[in-house]
Amino acid sequence: MTSLAARPVATSTETGNPNADYLDAQLERLRLLLSRRVNWLRSHWQRDDLRDFRHTLVTDAQADDILASEEEKDRAWGTDGGPEAQRLTEAIATASARATAAAETARPPLELLAGLCELSPFEKDLLVLCLAPEIDPSFLRLYAYVQDDARATHATLQLALSLFVSDPAERRRARDGWLPWAPLRRLRLVQGGGSSEPRPSLVQPLWLDERMVDYLRGFNHLDERLLGMLRPTPAPLLAAEHEAIAALVTRCLARGDGTVVNLLGASARGARDVAAAACRTLGTRLFALDLGRFATESPTRRGELCALLGREAALLAAAYLVDATEAAGDATYQASVRELTESLGAILIVVSRAPLEAETPVSVFAVPPPDRAAQRELWHAVLSAGPHSLNGEIDALTQQFDLAGAAIVSAVAAARERAGLRAPGSPVTADDLWQSCREQSGQALGDLARRIDPCFTWTDIVVPEEVLAQLRELASQVELRGHVYERWGFGAQLSRGRGVTALFAGASGTGKTMAAEIIARHLRLDLYRIDLAGVVSKYIGETEKNLRRVFDAGERSGAILLFDEADALFGTRTEVRDSHDRYANIEVNYLLQRMEDYAGLAILATNRKAALDAAFLRRLRFTVEFPFPDADSRRAIWRQVFPARAQVDSLDHGFLARLEISGGHIRAIAINAAFLAAAQGAPIGMAHVLRAAGREYGKLGKPIGAAEFGSYLGLAKP
Repeated sequence: MTSLAARPVATSTETGNPNADYLDAQLERLRLLLSRRVNWLRSHWQRDDLRDFRHTLVTDAQADDILASEEEKDRAWGTDGGPEAQRLTEAIATASARATAAAETARPPLELLAGLCELSPFEKDLLVLCLAPEIDPSFLRLYAYVQDDARATHATLQLALSLFVSDPAERRRARDGWLPWAPLRRLRLVQGGGSSEPRPSLVQPLWLDERMVDYLRGFNHLDERLLGMLRPTPAPLLAAEHEAIAALVTRCLARGDGTVVNLLGASARGARDVAAAACRTLGTRLFALDLGRFATESPTRRGELCALLGREAALLAAAYLVDATEAAGDATYQASVRELTESLGAILIVVSRAPLEAETPVSVFAVPPPDRAAQRELWHAVLSAGPHSLNGEIDALTQQFDLAGAAIVSAVAAARERAGLRAPGSPVTADDLWQSCREQSGQALGDLARRIDPCFTWTDIVVPEEVLAQLRELASQVELRGHVYERWGFGAQLSRGRGVTALFAGASGTGKTMAAEIIARHLRLDLYRIDLAGVVSKYIGETEKNLRRVFDAGERSGAILLFDEADALFGTRTEVRDSHDRYANIEVNYLLQRMEDYAGLAILATNRKAALDAAFLRRLRFTVEFPFPDADSRRAIWRQVFPARAQVDSLDHGFLARLEISGGHIRAIAINAAFLAAAQGAPIGMAHVLRAAGREYGKLGKPIGAAEFGSYLGLAKP
């Protein structure tokens, strides 16, 4: 992740630096303006004999001053003060010239900001007035003195007008700079208010927040309040098919602040690279905005965030990317996207599945994700920059992991680091890349499914030979897709249906999940288990949304998806009686379509195959039935269920094979028996196994009878 540390935009305020010289000149000019104001006030106060009682009464002189017209005050300002006023006016002109000269040497941040936000000279002076106490706190006492109030140790709009503007008509125009839609307030360049008692806006305290102080002093860094909501986008790597789209987007973004571009796609893959490439061409920094965090803020807080984001867009020459592909159907997310498009006032790029609905003009471009051929070219382009020992393995990578340009760059960088750990300069291997791809997207399914760490191998499963052959064939099809689809050209004949789909059917404990683990370990892929009973929602459209999130995340991770409790969604179809039945069929068809299009392996598991619609089963490539183990299979399971390091006394495997339970329950009995033996400090014996078996039977609601347990009945009963 790119660092968000402070980045100087001009120079620091160290002696001799252009920005320091510029700020010194501006502060000197401000001191002279304050001196001239002090000189005038002292001359004015001399006419009021009762000035010392100004807090307890309104004197005649004060009333006359209040009743004087603006023109009379203007004439008094120009004539009162005598020769000292004239000297100060000349000194002010000299300081102004010095500031102008410093600005021409190297444009300081204040001048850059004035140009970016089209600030008037008065608005620029107001920023200096607020910045001065941050550099020299003695200005606070001067402000109080000039405002004739010991409590007024802060800048105010009235103070700024009295110092920087003398013409009454100009003063009225200058006040417009504090309107809500003017840059000073809209972009939070100056903060106002905060007084404990109601005051007119002219005398409300004004100040700069820490972000603005740092910027004007020459340090340009992202506002700390936005660190958790924004992250910089990685350097783009464009597929050839996206270059023309990026050029069009660049022309749109060149319009400047307030431009909204909508990139349409099934996911943000590829669209991020297009957005990043367009922004890089314009010299604009692109930040990804976390829509979820923004949407959960209060309306007031969202308004404040929009203002801060607009300010950062100006200060950092930044644009924002929002991934709204998951916003469809979520009213809160959709409302937040509309708020951003209509209120942000900065360059905004939104990735979504359907065109945005917004009041503001939006430029829409379709961005398909890079196809396998484009991804293969990107892999070769990135790998060519360093040593590697890959030959045909790229085809396997592109078939298994659906990555766009930036993700490919990150995966190759991680693979090079992995290779370098073996020895400096070691070439990148296929194993390095494969593992890096898994790590690149390993968290994609974190909140959608439970990750299973495979621990079984082909020697651990006990199933009939024909079932084992089916499982090996299934794994082989996943493993050799690159060879068949790419090298032999079968992929050109398939517009869809490249996914490997399977149904694992059988009673609980017959090995369905174990088989999925074995295949995942063999293929070196992550395995995620999704409970379809938990995904199915009673709300219309929610199930499809949940399934889309699962498959989109799975596409990025290249994982094997194991959908458990398939009968929760795939039950036999009945006549459509209402909208819920119609949507249920839509959800089933959607799941089957996504399984067929899924680049990896998707497995449905069920305990009740008979409950599934035969029309749906025909669309699956493999149907593997796991039979209840017979006596010979149970004997084999009992023989290998205890690890080699476990201390096991002689067990009667022939008798144990008579217990009509599945392999999953045998494994549970073995573990419980091991704990019973360990508690006694003894090897695992028949007494422990039978005690554990009795408890497992009780859990299953099965009777413990002499016909099954024979002479061991007493050991099995509690």
